[in-house]
Amino acid sequence: MKLNTVVAGAAILVAAAVTVRSQNTAAKPVMAAKVAVVAMRDAMLNTQDGRKAMNGMKAKFEPTRLELEKRQKELQTLADQLRRATTADAQQKLNNEIAAKKKTFDRDAEDLNNEVEQEDGKLMETISQKMAGVIDEYAKKNGYTVMLDAAEPVLWASEASNVTPDVIRLYDQKFPVAGMAPLAAPAPPAPAKNPAAPPKK
Repeated sequence: MKLNTVVAGAAILVAAAVTVRSQNTAAKPVMAAKVAVVAMRDAMLNTQDGRKAMNGMKAKFEPTRLELEKRQKELQTLADQLRRATTADAQQKLNNEIAAKKKTFDRDAEDLNNEVEQEDGKLMETISQKMAGVIDEYAKKNGYTVMLDAAEPVLWASEASNVTPDVIRLYDQKFPVAGMAPLAAPAPPAPAKNPAAPPKK
């Protein structure tokens, strides 16, 4: 949510509240805002659904990625040979070989990137449909008036307002995946050490 959108929305709410007060002297008090921040993409990827899907994507695309990595090293080797070539014929032959292999490498790498992006888009769309209901339930249950995505330009938010782990746990409770263990709860912060006493004079 953009900051200017938040400001504009707040102005509209204030104007509406003033109008209601002018029409009804017994108007209810305006509810104080309670805001939470969620790292939405991280939350979706760390649910059991998300981790299972990412494992599936890795199994599907990892062989192709490793093969492209091998071909990239071969191109580097040819480039090293070209730098050491001493005759025009050898240089021309290596240039032609590098150009042909790089053309197919670039095409295959682009195909892989496009396929990964399509799979990622499908994954995000599927999980976001479920996550919308989870966010709605969590916000109402905990009395939040605004839920912000940490990916948007939030100027500042306290650590206590980050409810991402809670949202992940609620999602996994509603949509458990067989064979997938829940994420371990984050360790509590270490207690602050007392400052050393100043030396006695």
